[in-house]
Amino acid sequence: MDINKYTPKYKISQGNLLRLSDMTTEDIFELLYLAKAMKKKFKVGEHPPVLKNKTIALLFGNVSTRTRVSFEMGIRQLGGDYIFLPKNETQLSRGESIKDTAVMLGRYGLSAVVLRAFTDAEVSEFARYSSIPVINGISDETHPLQILSDLFTIWEVKGRFDKLKIAYIGDGNNIANSLIMGCSKVNMDIAIDSPHGYSPARDVVERGMQFGNVLITDDVTEAVRGADIVYTDVFISMNDEDDEEKKRILARYRVTKETMALAKEDAVFMHCMPAHRGEEVSAEVIDGPQSIVYDQAENRLHINKAVLALLTK
Repeated sequence: MDINKYTPKYKISQGNLLRLSDMTTEDIFELLYLAKAMKKKFKVGEHPPVLKNKTIALLFGNVSTRTRVSFEMGIRQLGGDYIFLPKNETQLSRGESIKDTAVMLGRYGLSAVVLRAFTDAEVSEFARYSSIPVINGISDETHPLQILSDLFTIWEVKGRFDKLKIAYIGDGNNIANSLIMGCSKVNMDIAIDSPHGYSPARDVVERGMQFGNVLITDDVTEAVRGADIVYTDVFISMNDEDDEEKKRILARYRVTKETMALAKEDAVFMHCMPAHRGEEVSAEVIDGPQSIVYDQAENRLHINKAVLALLTK
């Protein structure tokens, strides 16, 4: 399905946003079109009050920059309010069940809840018992909002999805898992270059292959050759302990100027951030002319607004 031939209806089939594997291609396109409309209004100072008289709970299990700021500012721009709930300041940190928390929050007049840094099982359990929409801000296995923002950014920069190739280099983490699902569902080819033992989840790869072309390799040349986008992420994910052995193994998967030279001449570089220059990517790449990392970061605002607008209708 070609996004540029799609006519949006500004509604989605899901009542929650938990993972991209749950979403149809149409759902993804609906969110991208609304994000485009939201961004256009934002650039001219227009803020439609679609969240007026609505309050969103932000239940976060760890520290955050982009997720927190983009949600807080997005909610304000849409005329809504929010409650920020650090997990360690709630009874969840003292053993209260996911079920009790989910049911209770639904009784207080909230319009949605954003979960950050929960396990996928906890996110699913929360949604099972919640009477209000649940949004996965990031979990141990998936990061749907980031990849929706990435797809929006790719659409802006490249103008299409069809016949594009994205090469992801590094640890097969939650970003890699969600990239496989998101890119395959919009008809992009994806190559994952990871060392043995650090590849994406097998079930995710197999499911992605049902929708599009997914290549798993440990050969950077094979992955990056002909790529329109080169993407990487930190070697040590948010809830992982520092692991010098893992860093040593992944060191040869650093994205450098030489890596980018294997891709198409007009290829762009992406990173979900935070970034560690000199570790997973060289400074000359992430700070160079091919980098669009700040566009990705900005677009989190517009995707989050689109998600909230459609889920709280």
